[in-house]
Amino acid sequence: MSEQVVIQKETIDLIYKIAQIDKPETLSDETIKLALCVIQKKLSDAESLDIVPQETKEGEYSEADWQRDMAMAGFGEKKKILVVDDIGVVTYQLKVLFQKIGFEVDTAKDIYSAAQLIRKTVYDFVVMDLFVSTEREGFLLLDETKKIIVANNLKTKIIVITASTKGEHKVKCLNRGANMFLEKDTGWQDELVKFVTAA
Repeated sequence: MSEQVVIQKETIDLIYKIAQIDKPETLSDETIKLALCVIQKKLSDAESLDIVPQETKEGEYSEADWQRDMAMAGFGEKKKILVVDDIGVVTYQLKVLFQKIGFEVDTAKDIYSAAQLIRKTVYDFVVMDLFVSTEREGFLLLDETKKIIVANNLKTKIIVITASTKGEHKVKCLNRGANMFLEKDTGWQDELVKFVTAA
């Protein structure tokens, strides 16, 4: 007669969390094996996509690299980012870009829908165009976002993007709580990616 092994509830919960599938009401050897097979498949896919930790040319594989690649492989919780811009092509391009590096992305085209999302979702980053659709509305959204971050003791970082080259806009945004101010000039999307992956 084989010896029965008792598995802690926390261990079972962890298996299903890593597998990212719903835990069945009734557990059995077969249902647990299925979850483990899903995990094995994810690991196999991760290796085939060449996203397992390894040294980079610049040096050691960083914790940020590991978290990003694990998120891309479907492990762990993805970082959340909100993109606010009234130009559809910009929100689309940034959504695709951020999804490729492992983020969960929401988009908004006006300050009202953006404010609603910020009130109900904890974001790691809010990327907002200053002119949505006017400068005044952009500053209103920046102020509201910062107020929500402070009131809820969040670590959300605000990145303001704009086509404006006025130095006064940069000073105002940084003074009102933006963590980064980025002009939409050559290479601005690369700078954006560097900032969010390094944070």
